[in-house]
Amino acid sequence: MKTNYHTHNYRCNHAAGTVEDYILEAIKNGYDEIGLSDHMPHPGKHIDNKSRMKYEELNEYFKEIDEAKEKYQEEISIKKGMECEYFEDFGWLYDELREKFKVDYLILGVHFFSYKNQWHYVGNINLDAQGLEAYTDYVIKSMESGNFNYLAHPELFGIGYTNWDENSIRTSRRILETAEKLDMPLEININGIRRPIVRYNLGERYAYPIKEFWELSKEYNVRRIIGIDAHDPLHLKNMNWGINFAKEIKLDITDKLNL
Repeated sequence: MKTNYHTHNYRCNHAAGTVEDYILEAIKNGYDEIGLSDHMPHPGKHIDNKSRMKYEELNEYFKEIDEAKEKYQEEISIKKGMECEYFEDFGWLYDELREKFKVDYLILGVHFFSYKNQWHYVGNINLDAQGLEAYTDYVIKSMESGNFNYLAHPELFGIGYTNWDENSIRTSRRILETAEKLDMPLEININGIRRPIVRYNLGERYAYPIKEFWELSKEYNVRRIIGIDAHDPLHLKNMNWGINFAKEIKLDITDKLNL
């Protein structure tokens, strides 16, 4: 079965294409199921508001998905979701997404974390061992909140802490142990393959997925799912990047979320 649950659109201000554009491209490329999961707004917060829709746009976003579900129901299964940061005081918003807007799933993507009394984007800070531990603590706290269906790019810490050493191994094991305990799928996110190659202590690698992290994942009973993290409808053509990455290191893949 061919699926992808990590898909954005023009509303986040850093992607192209409408909801319908992604659905049509998914049909063209033989997908059985497509999930729409644009970035959740951050009402009342001054955290990355330029790279996501406004709260007031939620009604139109979900209306567009609902209309597309009806229009294309004979051609493809369409699921309704969002990619979210975790904030302790946003319980009301996660509840609203599920109860009012009837989302099928919520993706956890931990791009921002609180460190030394300030919110940081993990890609804009050179993490030392202490910062890496703080980020990991926040990832695990977010996973354990019970609000989310799976964790996107679990090794995103690697864009702020580039080396693979005892600190990154410890971080990876903590995330993998939590995923196993919670039975929370982890996403092999291929968006990082589009980014510049990273030079690190073992040579060169993708920004993510990070081969060493996923090799380590084989020691744990975790579910893995490929996420395109599409920011352009044409990105849906690149599912084979994730499939080939998984085959190269002999990873078992879950192709469908149980929603």
